[in-house]
Amino acid sequence: MANKTQGSFTNHSPLWDKALERYREELKDVDDYNGAMDVGSMEELLSQARALEPPGHPSKTLSSLNRLEPTLVHMNDFSAVIALFLGADAKTAGLVWGSIRIILTLALPAGDMLPDVLNMLEELSMSLPRFRAYENTLPMNDALETSLLASYTEMTCFCARTINFFRSNPHHVLRRKSWASFDGDFKQTIKRLKRLSQLVDSEADAARMRADGARNAEILAVMQSLQGSTNKGVALPCYHVPFGINERFYGRQEVLRRIRNSLIPQERNSQPLSFALHGMGGVGKTQIALHYANSCRSEYDAILWISADSSIKMSQSFLKVAQHLGLVSDDQEAQDSAAAVSKMKAWLAETSCRSLIIFDNADDLEILKHAWPGSGKGSILLTSRDSSAAFSPASDGFHVKPFDNLMGSAVLLSLVGQDPDSGRNQSAAKDITKALGGLPLAINQISGFLVQQKLSLEAFLPLYERNSSKIHARKSALSDYDHSLNTVWEIALNRLSGDARSLQSLLCFFDPDRIYESILVDGSEGIKNGDFHFLADEMDFFDAKEVLLRAALVERTADDGSLSVHRLVQSVVLARLSPPERVESMDYAIKLLGKGFPNTWQSDIGHQFSTWTRCEMCLPHKPSYYMALLTRHVRYLYEREVYDEALEMIRIALQHFDDTSTLAHASAVDLLGLLELDTNNAEKALLHFSDALRIRESSLGSENALIASSLNNIALAYTELAELEQAVAFHQKAINIRLRTQSDRIGNSYSNLSSTLLRMGKADEAEEVLARCPSLKDFNDETFLITGNPRFSGDMVLLSRIRLQQGRLDDAIRLGSKALAFRQGMLGNRLKTCDSLYLVATLLWRRGNSASAIKLLQESVLIAECLSEGKGYLARSNFMLGQIYATKGDLLQSQRYKDAARKLRLGLQGDVLSANESEDSYDRLVVWMLW
Repeated sequence: MANKTQGSFTNHSPLWDKALERYREELKDVDDYNGAMDVGSMEELLSQARALEPPGHPSKTLSSLNRLEPTLVHMNDFSAVIALFLGADAKTAGLVWGSIRIILTLALPAGDMLPDVLNMLEELSMSLPRFRAYENTLPMNDALETSLLASYTEMTCFCARTINFFRSNPHHVLRRKSWASFDGDFKQTIKRLKRLSQLVDSEADAARMRADGARNAEILAVMQSLQGSTNKGVALPCYHVPFGINERFYGRQEVLRRIRNSLIPQERNSQPLSFALHGMGGVGKTQIALHYANSCRSEYDAILWISADSSIKMSQSFLKVAQHLGLVSDDQEAQDSAAAVSKMKAWLAETSCRSLIIFDNADDLEILKHAWPGSGKGSILLTSRDSSAAFSPASDGFHVKPFDNLMGSAVLLSLVGQDPDSGRNQSAAKDITKALGGLPLAINQISGFLVQQKLSLEAFLPLYERNSSKIHARKSALSDYDHSLNTVWEIALNRLSGDARSLQSLLCFFDPDRIYESILVDGSEGIKNGDFHFLADEMDFFDAKEVLLRAALVERTADDGSLSVHRLVQSVVLARLSPPERVESMDYAIKLLGKGFPNTWQSDIGHQFSTWTRCEMCLPHKPSYYMALLTRHVRYLYEREVYDEALEMIRIALQHFDDTSTLAHASAVDLLGLLELDTNNAEKALLHFSDALRIRESSLGSENALIASSLNNIALAYTELAELEQAVAFHQKAINIRLRTQSDRIGNSYSNLSSTLLRMGKADEAEEVLARCPSLKDFNDETFLITGNPRFSGDMVLLSRIRLQQGRLDDAIRLGSKALAFRQGMLGNRLKTCDSLYLVATLLWRRGNSASAIKLLQESVLIAECLSEGKGYLARSNFMLGQIYATKGDLLQSQRYKDAARKLRLGLQGDVLSANESEDSYDRLVVWMLW
């Protein structure tokens, strides 16, 4: 039944029967149930309550009961809605009145507990859904009916449990002893009621909008999309671990016991359980975590492995895990790593399943801040070289050390299959273990070498010592414990030749964890280099790879066709390369990666969204050794709104340019300006844009597309700084050049000038200039989005804001909603989506759809909380939520949001924080226009 009207339900509706049955079950006493049916209205309850006053302290009791009337008024309003829309008679809908009378009868003799009970009833009342003046025309549907009745059931069943509390604890001592448990039950009831109330409000709001479907089609589609995203089913059990049981794993029973005791799920924990494995590289932290993950599957419903080397790799890991869980599914959403982090954190906070999340190689603990689950009942294990990880973010930890000689020799003998009872073998194994420093990685590596080469333990030690002497003579920069590893790999690497040696040299210039074979094979097409010709031949590449796999120098994941190399192997290989070999391998790696990123510094080409999939595969391989490629890398990050990583990398690039007068350097400076602009640092952006313009003018003259691009960017910075006349002047200069050169980027200038005019309050002029954009010549909704270019969604946002200033609210909502849907699908949960959520929410609030506005703002908060650059957006959304809740009369919730907003604003503005609390003061925390 899609639409229902009030009064269409009978008293014997199955839903009512279910609600009454739950009440009877909670109440347990038949006499109490019959007594609850004896009070038919609020007025009758108030009259009976006054008659209950004991003769001893009437004034004190009367004072307490006078507090009750406003509380009952709201409950009465809600009961009236239930009766009106769900067809219940007043007696059934007023079940709550008889329940409260029984509660007062039991609480009044208790005396000291009466204020506590009244406080509970007051908070219960404030948590119920609120309606605007009982709209008799409110359409009813299944979802709204169910939510309303669930709210009513929560209220009445808590009343039943309160009656049971007093019946079960008739004496003061018993009541005080049981109060903490009862109070905990009350808090959970309030949480459920608030969640249900928000659902009721949202359903009622949606029902009103559906009643005028043609007017609200776009925003209804957005709300439905959000609902669908929230309600995605999670596929459990889910075990997302990179490798299975390692048959060569040995020992480590003490640390495994400590992990188990610290992380096995418990019923009572209200916060995540956390444990850190810390110690030097090669000591086996990752292998211990893998062994625990694979051996404790029966203890968890979900085990989720996250590579935490960098923020990019961590986001990509979250995305894969979210796909495995089923939290993200469709092709567009599957590209959104930020959305995956947000949804994963939300799911971990809410799920009751037994979850274990593992952050591996978290050596930089800062990058965990925005991904660390702050709530929930799951378990977290992390591996790190940083010993402070055991104190923060984890709450406990274990220092993983190398094997002692006894354990190390036993492990070695087990791995090579030698007789462990032979005194000769034991002696040789102990000598080798001592030489290797007890490092598990070295012992594992050398055992494979011994088996492969069919060497005895006694024969190996002289070979090791000869190579070790050579390594020490080179005065390697590696730390002492790496000398043993260096020696081990020196022996293995010396036996490589030809294509296998070239491949190993090449791999040390890539990110070690996931090197897609397609990057190597596809990228080699058309690149001539004799040492790497084998990459172009499938069988030659297979043969070279096979040699490395057999020597345990690389590993391969069949699922995605990727190779991985241990970081220490990379370090040793890199140290062995001669300067010419290093240059040749690095140059070829650069060329391979260069195939994945478009050239953005020699021409003004705009968004390159069609290359994003290819760029994503190359993204973890930071080419910090080649500035031009690094700039391409950063351009992709800028388009995908990965600002922190992009800012870090572009600053590294700028430090390493030998010639600062080149166009490549100008492009890097200009790109830094764009990043500063999007992150609300317009003054810094202006300086960078001006520097880029100076360099470009000295090389290109004044009539060039890149000069126009610089002038346009300077105008954008002036717009953000509210120096609007200056902005118009620079826009006009850019437009003149683009018109004279017949640039296909003229539309970019017109839309940017339109934004400046809008900020000047000239909405009609802004619309006229925006309409000049060649790509928007038809000026209908579809022309904004048909190309799939995210830049044009910014134009649609701009037109929405123009319509708002023109007083055309419905048009503004329609345009803003379409832009929001596009941004969510194309860009994912980033700042632009945050900005659109806020815009549409404020438009809906202006129109009176406050529940839908709250839902969109809460979604904006969830996204902004996961973005380090999102603090301004988070503050603004919190403030607006505070404003809306204030108008709804929920002052406690309003204050909570406003306090959060003020704290964020103080952190952003410091001591200059003014007392002015307004929309405008929070708008200044974010940019005027995000394109």
